Amino acid sequence: MQRDEFKEKDEAFLTEYEEQLIDFMKGEQNVLHLAPMNSYYRRLVHHLALEFDLKTHSEGEGADRHVVLSKKDESSVPNRLKNQRTIMWNFGDQEFLVDPLQPEVEVFLGKDGSVGLFDESSKTPYIAKKKVVSGVFKIKMNKIVELHDEEW
Repeated sequence: MQRDEFKEKDEAFLTEYEEQLIDFMKGEQNVLHLAPMNSYYRRLVHHLALEFDLKTHSEGEGADRHVVLSKKDESSVPNRLKNQRTIMWNFGDQEFLVDPLQPEVEVFLGKDGSVGLFDESSKTPYIAKKKVVSGVFKIKMNKIVELHDEEW
């Protein structure tokens, strides 16, 4: 892998975990166990958590080793992330169709405006995700709406 590919991969990783930490800070949960990762990525997470003033440590052995984050009274979302404005995506009346034979399909709206089927293994940062049951949806003001939703 070239140096630029490493940098791109690291930036995508950090963006994903910034989002997770912001969600963690907004939530009621005081402790968060992250997915297992190698020592390099654990180190990146420990450094990122310092910006949020979170307490961190690693738990587990071998392939199960993971970072555990704990909130402190001083913990907060860093100003550099608070001030980032999310683009408001609005596709008007454009309808997106999904397989009508599926009882439900989980879809997402990416921060970059991409729309697609949600996959846990995807590293695409997203604004919204929703299980669609009606076979069709629209994107209105960063929200995924279906036929039965008021915003339709």
